Amino acid sequence: MASFELRPLSDAIGVEVIGIDLREPLKPDVVKAIEQAWYDHVIVLVRDQDLNLDQQHAYAANFGKVAVRSQSSATEHEKKTSNTVMLITNVRENGNPIGTLPDGEMMFHSDTPYYEKPLKATLLYAIDIPSRGGNTLFSNSYKAAETLPEDLKARIGNRKALHIYDYGNQNKTDDSYDKSVHPHFAHPVFRRHPETGRSALFVSELMTEEILGVSPKESKELLQMLFEHQRKQEFVYEHKWRPGDILMWDNRCSVHARTDFPSDERRMLRRITLEDEHPVLAGEPPTPETAAP
Repeated sequence: MASFELRPLSDAIGVEVIGIDLREPLKPDVVKAIEQAWYDHVIVLVRDQDLNLDQQHAYAANFGKVAVRSQSSATEHEKKTSNTVMLITNVRENGNPIGTLPDGEMMFHSDTPYYEKPLKATLLYAIDIPSRGGNTLFSNSYKAAETLPEDLKARIGNRKALHIYDYGNQNKTDDSYDKSVHPHFAHPVFRRHPETGRSALFVSELMTEEILGVSPKESKELLQMLFEHQRKQEFVYEHKWRPGDILMWDNRCSVHARTDFPSDERRMLRRITLEDEHPVLAGEPPTPETAAP
């Protein structure tokens, strides 16, 4: 049997795996146990790891196919590092960021919902962390869906929402998006997880533009209610990074955000992602009978 400990990160979401060394290959029973913990808790943290890129890749590959990143938004430094890597960093060379998303806070979002096949998972490894801020907030999209008022669930029903993103914008405004320029795709508001069968709320403040099939006024009203609900503290865990943390989250049933941090302090995290072997599945508005215990 797997010989490690699981410790909840919060009542809302997340679990820490204690007692493994990711520099070494994991045994199949350990992989299976971690994967089940991930399905059960949505995000999985391992602390105090000293990983090179190959070791991070090897850990990720236990859970799926490592995704090749679109090179159109990659910096030259990232391209030289690997075609799978995004460096989340404010480090600059000759005045230019060597990575992506360098500064400031970010609204809640999942990764790449504006594509037909969004990413399955994201793995972020902490290298340099500022003295304060730059924390990542995670909201449990299962719990957000399950606790919506029944009248709101009925209004949404089986509708889809349009997701779109401007890579130059970390905070959405009313005029952020031009559909002729930016990638976009419509997915079910309630998304069924292919492994757990549970329905999650699949919208986010940063990347969801409209709910289809209703008036613009009603779409804006519905999304505002969903975004406010999603931010409730009862669904959220705030992760305060330490160097050596590696955290894997499920993009199908969570959203994440970033808090601000000092721009003059170094912050660097190494990001790789997993492709989803499943298409996006429509879910039903969850009921008490379909919610997990």
